Amino acid sequence: MPGLMLHYGATIMCAHPPGQVTIPAPTQQRVLVSASPVATVADTFLVAGCSFPAMSLGAPPCTGVTWLQTSSRVFVQGMPVLLQPTPAPSLAPALGVGTPPPNPPIVLAMQFKVSGM
Repeated sequence: MPGLMLHYGATIMCAHPPGQVTIPAPTQQRVLVSASPVATVADTFLVAGCSFPAMSLGAPPCTGVTWLQTSSRVFVQGMPVLLQPTPAPSLAPALGVGTPPPNPPIVLAMQFKVSGM
């Protein structure tokens, strides 16, 4: 399925505002889109500031994100790049880690020039 290539520096929020999703350090620095490294399956997504309402009941907040849509044709250093199927802002093809049930994060801003399949 085609989509826009996700990159380091894209603005992503967990499903429970004001939680921010970040990639602490990109795993590769060679392939860039909009002057930012392309995100691959090797990148780790962390969530900070999740306000999951059930925290008072003992349910954990979002701690990370697992990306579900990867490229089948575009690879960077042997790893598939991550794809976002629709322009931002939109739900990401990903699941929050730590929160029952897992909710998809929201991509608020990203590059629109480079796509993959």
